Amino acid sequence: MNRLIAHRVAVLYREGVAAVARTDQPWDRPACGTWTAAETVRHVAAVARWYHDWLDRALAGDITRPFDGATIDERNATDVDALSDVAPHEAMRRFVDDAGSYLDRALPHWDLAFAYPFGITTVGDHLGLAATEWHLHAWDLDQTYRPSDPAGVFIAAATGVAATKPAVTRMALRLLIPIGARSSPWKNLLRRSGRQP
Repeated sequence: MNRLIAHRVAVLYREGVAAVARTDQPWDRPACGTWTAAETVRHVAAVARWYHDWLDRALAGDITRPFDGATIDERNATDVDALSDVAPHEAMRRFVDDAGSYLDRALPHWDLAFAYPFGITTVGDHLGLAATEWHLHAWDLDQTYRPSDPAGVFIAAATGVAATKPAVTRMALRLLIPIGARSSPWKNLLRRSGRQP
């Protein structure tokens, strides 16, 4: 484990969780795509639980994908609907608790092989993707939001995505990541995730 990289990712991850938790927008306003702010918070609560399940699988030596990435929209909708009776403040509490405990559980296993719906990576690379997800949803909930280290978030996202690519593509992407991180990395990441900054 590169301790400097792990520390940077952990800082980004905690900042993303805290940014989601700070939302004070009306719960019924549009936030992420067709979701309201309340549904977005239910989504992150569900995803934080997914991460624990996926880590359990990795710790047990199971590196088969938990489900196909092509079905992720359907899975998201099902899980948000399953939490429809959970009040937004309670969903937020669950998210903060589960996301925080996931980081604590995952950090000691940084280099462990880890399967998620889009491929096989490591726990550390997935933590970078998870940190990115929290920052993106913080922006969904408050579009004035900007991370303190936008280049770090961009690098975490790009490194996590590159990790699932074939070796030659992965090497090429890793050479290009620092270049992308120097040119409006936050706006670039928002656009690449389908958002309109």
